[in-house]
Amino acid sequence: MKPIITLKPFIYKKTKLIKLIYESNNALDYGLKQLDFVHFSHLYNCFYIRQQKRTIDLLIGSTNHLAQFNIDQLRKREFAPILFKNRHFITSSMVQMSLSGKSCYLSLPYYYNASWADFLKSIGCIYEVRRRIWLVPDYKNKSVLIKQYFNQQDCQVTFTSKQDEKVVAHLRRQSLGNDKELNQFIKVMTLQGASKNTILNYTSQLQKLKVFYEGKAIVDISDEEIQDYLFFLREELSFSMSAQNIVISAIRRYLHAFTERNLDSQTVPRPKKSKVLPKTLERSEIQAILKQNINLKHKCLLYMLYATGIRGGELLNLKVEDVGFSNNIIVIKKGKGRKDRVVKLPQKLKAILQKYMQKYRPIFYLFEGQNGGSYSSTSLQKVIKGTAQKAGITKRVTPHMLRHSYATHLHDSGMDIRHIQRLLGHQSTKTTEIYTYISKRDISQLKSPLDDLEV
Repeated sequence: MKPIITLKPFIYKKTKLIKLIYESNNALDYGLKQLDFVHFSHLYNCFYIRQQKRTIDLLIGSTNHLAQFNIDQLRKREFAPILFKNRHFITSSMVQMSLSGKSCYLSLPYYYNASWADFLKSIGCIYEVRRRIWLVPDYKNKSVLIKQYFNQQDCQVTFTSKQDEKVVAHLRRQSLGNDKELNQFIKVMTLQGASKNTILNYTSQLQKLKVFYEGKAIVDISDEEIQDYLFFLREELSFSMSAQNIVISAIRRYLHAFTERNLDSQTVPRPKKSKVLPKTLERSEIQAILKQNINLKHKCLLYMLYATGIRGGELLNLKVEDVGFSNNIIVIKKGKGRKDRVVKLPQKLKAILQKYMQKYRPIFYLFEGQNGGSYSSTSLQKVIKGTAQKAGITKRVTPHMLRHSYATHLHDSGMDIRHIQRLLGHQSTKTTEIYTYISKRDISQLKSPLDDLEV
C-alpha cells in the first residue's frame, strides 16, 4: 500500500506554504528531493511546498506513483478542482454537525453532490455562502433524519458541541466547587436580575475575602476584619478607590441577601470616588481611524461605535433585526441596567452597513464571529487597537473611548445635555454632565483676565 501524504497549510513570515506530513519512507524521501519545487524545513523537520494551485498539481502529478494524498486539512475551496481531477488522494466522507449555543451548523465534504444540497433544502436548511456551512433550524427534530440520510450515502456523521465563548468564560471563572455560600449567592443575584459581569465581580471578590480568612464564612467575618482586609488591599496590593468600592458593595449585597446585618460606615467607610475625566480622541484622530483601508466588517464596527455612542457590549449583542434601514433607527435592547433605547442611524453609517450586510449576510447577530455566535469583545479590542496604531495614534484606544468622543463632540456641536443623556442611556444627567468638563464649546468662549492687562 502506498504511503499517505497529508497536506497541511501553514504560514511562515506571511508566506503561505503547505507541509507534507507522512511516516518515514526512504523511497518517498528520495523522490521528493528530486523535485526542485519541494523544499525541506529543518525547523519543522518536514518537506514543504508553496500554497499554489500549480505547485499542488505538480506535486500530485510527479509523485502519484509513490504516494496517496490526504487533503482534509486544505480548507480553501479553490484547491478542490485541481485535486479532484487526480484520484490519488484519500478523503474522509465526514459530515460534521456542530452545536454552538442554540444554533446548529452542518459541514459537508468538498466533494458532495447536488442531491445532498437538495435534501438539506427540502428539510429547511439554509446555506451560508461566506462560511460554507448549512444552518439547521429545529435541529433537535431533524438531526436523526440527517444522520439516517447521510449514513445511506456512506458518510459518517459526527456531532460536536461548542458553547458560546462568553458563557464558557463565565462558567470557567465561576468554578467555585462546593462553596455553598457563594453558589447560593449566585442564584440569588441571578434571580434579582444582576448582570453576568456583576455576578462575576462580586463572587470573585467574596471568594478572595474567604481565602484571606482561610475559608471562614462571610457572615462570621467581623467589620473590624473587613477593615483589616481593605487596608491590606489598599496598602499591599495598591487597589484603586473603585476596586475597593466593588469589594464593599459585594459584601454589603451578600449581607443584605442573607442577614439583617449592616456594615458600620465608621469602621468600613466607602472611599471617595476619584473624579477622573474620560479620555477622548480629537475629531482629526477619529477621522484618521475611520479613513484607514481595513476589512469592511472592522470598518463597520468602528463606524458604529463612534456614530451611535454605543457601548462595546451593546454593539456585540445587536441583532440584525435591531437595525431599521427603513426608518433610520437602531434599537439597543437590554443595555446597561437592562434598559432599551433608540438611536439614530446616520446616513454614512447606513451606507456602509448596507454594503456590509450584502457581503457578509449575518444570520442572527449583526456582527458574528467566524464560528457563529456574536463577535467577541477580545476581537473588537484588537480591531480598535490595530487600526489606531495604523492611523499613527500612540495613545491606548478602547471601545469606550469612542463613546466618550461621541458624547464630547455632540456637546461641542451645541447639543443639549439632556438629549445626549438619552442617546447614551444614562439614568441621570449627573453622569452625562462630566462631558461638559472636557468639551471645548464653553471653554473656547472664556476670556482670561490676562487679556485685559496692558502688558
